[in-house]
Amino acid sequence: MNKITLLNIEYLRRERGIETYQLSLKEEKEICYVYNFEDKYYRYFRTLKSLTNYLKDRIEPKVKFKTREELDDFLLYKNIVPIEEINKAFVGAKA
Repeated sequence: MNKITLLNIEYLRRERGIETYQLSLKEEKEICYVYNFEDKYYRYFRTLKSLTNYLKDRIEPKVKFKTREELDDFLLYKNIVPIEEINKAFVGAKA
């Protein structure tokens, strides 16, 4: 089970915000982002770029939830993608 640490909440408007989390399991860590719309809808983003694409162009993420409980369960049990692996994927995509 992952340890979930809330790092920051940035409010875009009243009841709409971006929550930044750190997920950790043993030595592995992942930073992820959740767009919280009025505590009714939650959208998970693995990278800041995917979050920016959503906010700018409304490119919907694949992972969405309608309750906080569903989101929490997902974050607790998801496989962690270490930050180094995400960075490698971006570098490889640019080549």
